[in-house]
Amino acid sequence: MKLVSIINEALVFTGISGKTREAIYLEMLTRAKNLFDNDYNPDNNFKFDVEKVCAGIIERENTLQLPYEGVALPHLRQEEFNDLYLIIGILPEAIQLQECDAKPSRIVLISLISGDTSDLYLKGLAAFARFVSKEENRTALENVRNGAEFCQILRDADVRIHNNLTASDLATDDIPAIHPEETLSHALDVFTSNNRSCLPVVDENGKLIAELNSTDVMRQFIPEYLFRMDHLDFINSFDPFNRIFREEDEHFVKDYMSPVKLQVKEDTPLIQFTVKMVKDKVGTCFVVDADGNYKGVIITKDIVKKVLRG
Repeated sequence: MKLVSIINEALVFTGISGKTREAIYLEMLTRAKNLFDNDYNPDNNFKFDVEKVCAGIIERENTLQLPYEGVALPHLRQEEFNDLYLIIGILPEAIQLQECDAKPSRIVLISLISGDTSDLYLKGLAAFARFVSKEENRTALENVRNGAEFCQILRDADVRIHNNLTASDLATDDIPAIHPEETLSHALDVFTSNNRSCLPVVDENGKLIAELNSTDVMRQFIPEYLFRMDHLDFINSFDPFNRIFREEDEHFVKDYMSPVKLQVKEDTPLIQFTVKMVKDKVGTCFVVDADGNYKGVIITKDIVKKVLRG
């Protein structure tokens, strides 16, 4: 199925005048409702309270605090919606919609999801996210003049909805890989700057060969006898951390890396790697291509964020 088949070009709005999150969402919802009431909905089955829906979307965003990264994807799931409605707004300039956003957005995709269209929504969103993850694609959509041009770009690119959500749909590809010969100091910097506790280790060709876990690093600096003790209340020494500070430039990733606990191919279905992560209590799953080259990482938080709360 092509992504463009679930997008109504009449619900792609340019010239959005709102300057705040609430104003933008209200304008988009109002324009969509007016369009359906007047022209596209003789049975009047697209009826909802615009302000109530807008408030529901914002409440959900405030609760979850999921940052947008150049494209805003607000949504609301309600039984009163009788179908999946995708309402798209192109802003004249990028706006920071939430304080937690990593980047301001020019494209806003509001999804109104009925009780039985969650599956289609998730698959469609994954296809859209894959397309706009490339800057040149996102820029092309930001500069359309109308809905017809928006849909034509998707049509020309042959953007398709996968039958199943796969590892490539959920993988984060901006987590840098590290190399065996790099210093522990560098690895600690990567842990910190990317807010991750497990990193991929690749060879000179980009092939995934190991993982580096922050817990394994710290374990090697802690005296073994401490792990055999049941009560640690009296221990307050900072010596293990001082050792790390002193020696981090003298140690290398290869001294601390371990075999990859879980890696899957890009086309592995969602349910398969989720079961493996839960069954084996693995928090990080690495994604590779057919040749074993590192392509991205999935953590359990990604599944909650993109599937259960996507």
